[in-house]
Amino acid sequence: MAILEILEAPHPILSQNARPVRPDELGPALQQRLSDMAETMYAAPGVGLAAPQVGDLRRMIVCDPGAGEEDEGRTLYLMVNPVIVERSKEMIEGDEQCLSVPEIVVRVKRHLRITMEWLPQGEPKRQDFEDWPAIVLQHELDHLQGSTLYDRASSLKRSRYLRSRKKAMATEYAR
Repeated sequence: MAILEILEAPHPILSQNARPVRPDELGPALQQRLSDMAETMYAAPGVGLAAPQVGDLRRMIVCDPGAGEEDEGRTLYLMVNPVIVERSKEMIEGDEQCLSVPEIVVRVKRHLRITMEWLPQGEPKRQDFEDWPAIVLQHELDHLQGSTLYDRASSLKRSRYLRSRKKAMATEYAR
């Protein structure tokens, strides 16, 4: 297992659409990649991570909406080619953060309930998600569509974020 580098906005990979995982890609190498993504997510620490965030433009997500809580409230999902097949009309609004856009908090409206389908290990899976897990998954699905919280932030927040990133990079290069 390995900790992968998490790309930060405005990295160009983060604005690209991820492609579906092909059937010939299913297997041990893909499972290893998902395991590495999960290890990276937990180490960050985070509750979700999409493949584009680690430079992989395939439709894959790992998430554990209960990360940071007691073990009994945690479930790790390894999702290949995830899609939302149903959405509630009822919406929920809350503050979100992102591993690829550190230092920004954005208020986002999401569907309260979603039904998703994906391939966990090559076998189709379908499940309903509500509240926090639904929010986490919708956030990660945004990454697969080439969208981050950076894109949802106000122009003021984006410019402050870019200034702080440039300052951090200048400090890092000065070492």
